[in-house]
Amino acid sequence: MENLPTPTPIPDPPLPDRAERRASIQLAIFSGIGMLGLVIRAAVLVAFTGMSLVGAGQAAGPEFAATILDASSMLFCALLLVPALVYSLRRLKGREVRPLAIPPVRAGALALLVAAWVAALVLWTVLTLLFDFGWAVAAPFFLLGVALPVAGLTWIGIGGLTSGSRRRLWATLALGMVGGVGLAIVAEYLVFLLVGLAGGVAMLANPELAALVEELGRQIENAGDIQAMMVILAPYLTNPLVFLALLSFVAGIGPVIEEIAKPLAVLVLGKRLHTPAEGFALGALCGAGFALLEGLMAASGTVEMWGLGLLGRAVSSLMHITASGLMGWGYASARLEKRYGRLLLLFLLAVAIHGLWNGSALTAVYGALLTVADPARPNPLGLLVMLAGLGTLALMLPTMLAALPLLNRRLQPAASPAPGTPVPPVPDPLPPAPEATPPMRP
Repeated sequence: MENLPTPTPIPDPPLPDRAERRASIQLAIFSGIGMLGLVIRAAVLVAFTGMSLVGAGQAAGPEFAATILDASSMLFCALLLVPALVYSLRRLKGREVRPLAIPPVRAGALALLVAAWVAALVLWTVLTLLFDFGWAVAAPFFLLGVALPVAGLTWIGIGGLTSGSRRRLWATLALGMVGGVGLAIVAEYLVFLLVGLAGGVAMLANPELAALVEELGRQIENAGDIQAMMVILAPYLTNPLVFLALLSFVAGIGPVIEEIAKPLAVLVLGKRLHTPAEGFALGALCGAGFALLEGLMAASGTVEMWGLGLLGRAVSSLMHITASGLMGWGYASARLEKRYGRLLLLFLLAVAIHGLWNGSALTAVYGALLTVADPARPNPLGLLVMLAGLGTLALMLPTMLAALPLLNRRLQPAASPAPGTPVPPVPDPLPPAPEATPPMRP
C-alpha cells in the first residue's frame, strides 16, 4: 500500500439549485434529529438509572458505570454528526465545501494507531482495576478503545478509493451510524414483536408455560450479577431447540437485515457515484459508522470484563466494515453498470461473513454454557462445541484482515486512472460557434 497514488479530489457532481438545496435541507434535518435523539437517549439513561438506584437505596455499581459509559458514547456519536450538519448549512448559504481525497494508509500511521489503541486498552484496564470509580476517569480511553480500531480499519479499506466533498464523507458516516443502526433496530424489533406475539398466544393456551416464564423472570430480576444470571439461564439456553431458534436469528435473519440497512448512503447517492470502487469505499464507511455506534453501546455493558470487551468490539468492527464494503460495491455495480448478478453474489457473501461470525460466537457461548450447566459433571461435548466456535472465529479474523487491504488494492485501478495516463479533455458544454465566412464578391 506504500506505492499507491493519492486520488485526485473529485467534487460532487453539480445538481440543480433546487435539488442541491433540498439535499442540504434533508441532511441538515437528519443530522439535527440524530444529534437530538442521541442526547435525549443519554439523558434518559442517566435519569432512569439514577432514580432506580436512589429508590432502591443502592450504591453506584457496575450498572451505573455501564449507564454513564453508554451515555458518554451517545454524546460522542452526537459530536460526530456535527460536521454533516455544519457542511449542509454551508451549502444552504451558498458557500463551497472543498473536496477531500483520502490517501492510502501508510505503515507508519497504521503503527501509530495500533500503538495508541493498545495504550488505551492498557490504561482502561489498569484504571478500572485500581479504583472503585476508575471507569469514570478512564472513560476517554474507553471511547478511544472502540473508535481507534474503527478508524484504522476504515482507512485500510477506503484509502485511495474515494474522494468527494467533506460533506459527502461525513454524511456517509452519519447515515451508517444513525440511519443504518436505526433501521436495523426497527426491523429487528418487529421480528421480536412477532415472536413475542406468538409466545403470548402460546402462554394463553398453556398456563403452565406462563407460570414458568413468570418464575424465570423473577429469578433473573433477583440475580446479583451476570454470572448468576447465566447460571439461571443455562438450563434453558442449552436446550437444542432454543439454541437453534437463537442461531436462526443471530446467523440468519439479523445479518440479512443489517447488511441491507448498513450501506444506506450508497443507495441514497445512486447515480451520483463515480465508480463501483467508490461504492465499496462508501459502503465500508457506512459499516464503520454502524460498527462505532453498535460497538459503543455493546462495550459499555462490559465494564467488569475490562479490556476484553473492547478487544471483541475491534474484531466485530472488522467484520462490519468488510461486509458493508462488499454490499456497497454490489449496490454501486448494479446502479452504475446494471450488474445485478454481482449485487446478488456480494450480498450472499456479505451475509455469509456476518452470519458465520455471529453463529461462531453464539456456538462458543453455547459450548461454554454446556460446560457450566452442571459443574459436578463436566461435559466434554460442551468443550468441543466451544472450541469449534472459537476456532472458526480464529480462522475468520486473519482471513478478513487480509481480505480488506486486498479488496482495496483490487479496486484501485477502477477508482482512478493509472499514474502517467493522460486525462482526456473535458468537452465544452456547448459546441463552438462556426467561424463567420466573408461574403462572396460578385
